[in-house]
Amino acid sequence: MDWEGLKTFAIVCRSGTMSAAARELGVNQTTIARRIARLEQTTGFPVLRRDGGVLRPTLRAEKLRSTADAMASQIGDLIGNDDAMAPNRAAPDISGVVRVTGVDAVLENCIAPRLGDLTGKHPALCIELIGGNRNLSLPQRESDIALRLARPQTGAFHIRKLGMLDYGVYCADGIADPAVAPWIDLDDVFADKPEQLWLGANFPNRNAVGRANRGAIMAAMAVSAKACALLPRCVGDTFTGLVHCPDYVPTNRELWLLTHQDMRHVPRVRVVADWLSDVLVGSSVI
Repeated sequence: MDWEGLKTFAIVCRSGTMSAAARELGVNQTTIARRIARLEQTTGFPVLRRDGGVLRPTLRAEKLRSTADAMASQIGDLIGNDDAMAPNRAAPDISGVVRVTGVDAVLENCIAPRLGDLTGKHPALCIELIGGNRNLSLPQRESDIALRLARPQTGAFHIRKLGMLDYGVYCADGIADPAVAPWIDLDDVFADKPEQLWLGANFPNRNAVGRANRGAIMAAMAVSAKACALLPRCVGDTFTGLVHCPDYVPTNRELWLLTHQDMRHVPRVRVVADWLSDVLVGSSVI
């Protein structure tokens, strides 16, 4: 039986869609469909069914999926052990798409400016940096690697703690006392976050003249409005017109790197995860 067909079948079952499987494997959806059709021709029965908008194994294909998952796990462990025992072995060609989701401030200010270091070594890689406030799902293959400000309590993840994301109080040039100055606040939807709770406890009577959901926008608003803002250091330190106030030490946030257990041995994912770890641990702001 064709291993590519089995592997593709297992990934489609895990991800739930052919498009997600295609992104993980670095091929197009036509190739995914062709491999599944070839597998069904070999087995003599349908292997996938549609359940709502998600593809799942048929009843007859459940045992086939278990076999495919076990084979993938064994091969992944073998690759990992071989690499550990042979550090001088020539690296395989690293290609395909790796999607990284995370905090806007980290992606924009720590990762994106250094991307050339990675693509220079691996020009066949395509890195997707997806910022935003919604945590895209690793199990559903919306993301290959996730940078999170809290350790997940559940899920089959391989987790690395990278360090702390430092925050600071920043004021526009000319502001002497943040306690009586206007403020730019983070959107109220984030009011329960540790750094926002610190802000509420230390500046309970602040006058918020603006709100935003991203650090870079808050920083620009603070400069324009001659106001103060609580910002990640990797954002505030880059803005001309803002001054860091060292007398205030806000609550910082842990920064975690997550990959799904099934993906941690995929060469392109492992290369990007290691590079992200090196970049962020070596950063001056975490």
